[in-house]
Amino acid sequence: MQLFFEYSSRRVVTCALGLLALLPFSMSTAQAAEQAYGTPGQPTFDQRYPTGSIQSTDAADEILLEADKERQVINDQYIDEQRACYKKFFVASCLEAAKERNRVAVRQVRDVEVEANAYKRQAKADDRDKSLAEQHAKDEQDAARRAQDQKEKSAASARKIQESAAKQKQVVERETQAEGQADVRVKAHEAQVRKTQAEEAAKAPQRAANEQAYKDKVKQAEVHRKEVEAKKAEKERERAAKQQTPAVAPAPAVTPGLPVSPATTPSK
Repeated sequence: MQLFFEYSSRRVVTCALGLLALLPFSMSTAQAAEQAYGTPGQPTFDQRYPTGSIQSTDAADEILLEADKERQVINDQYIDEQRACYKKFFVASCLEAAKERNRVAVRQVRDVEVEANAYKRQAKADDRDKSLAEQHAKDEQDAARRAQDQKEKSAASARKIQESAAKQKQVVERETQAEGQADVRVKAHEAQVRKTQAEEAAKAPQRAANEQAYKDKVKQAEVHRKEVEAKKAEKERERAAKQQTPAVAPAPAVTPGLPVSPATTPSK
């Protein structure tokens, strides 16, 4: 009988423990997240960055960097909670609650990351569309400019053709007018040539006489130069000869019967 009561007591305790273990599973997801990360005055990650709060690519990049840091914090906290659960009596329920809080926190961060990445993709697509639109507008402007240039070149080419035709017409007209005067010009030219030849023939004797006079003058100048050089050379020879002949003193007179004194050498 005592064994029956002991067995019954153990079943009651076991059932009570089982009911207590099921209590954490009855908590809602929001309550689990609030216990972990949603303390009063401390908004969660998705509350700090609600939907529609991202307004620039730079803001999206900053939020993504902060999301990486937040994930690390969540992971560290989850590890700490798991370690703490192993010190409690209801280990399984504690671990399950910690897992649920971690899932909710990670989902909150992921939702913000999804919005940030979507904003960046949309911004990139908008920039690409804007660049394509600008390029299209530039291409249209270039095409219009090329068409205008081609039109101006065609007009200039047409003007050049017209001007060339007009000049050719003027040339033909001048040639036609000049045909009647060609004989007159040829005859006048021939007469001028004959006149020039006659004048040259008349001047030929005088020109020959002038040339001969010039040659005679050059010849006389050459003869005179040689005579001057010869006289100059003769004077140089005479001067040199005088410088080489020593001066001879006159002999003194000798009186008969007197001794001849030796000649005194003049002092220098």
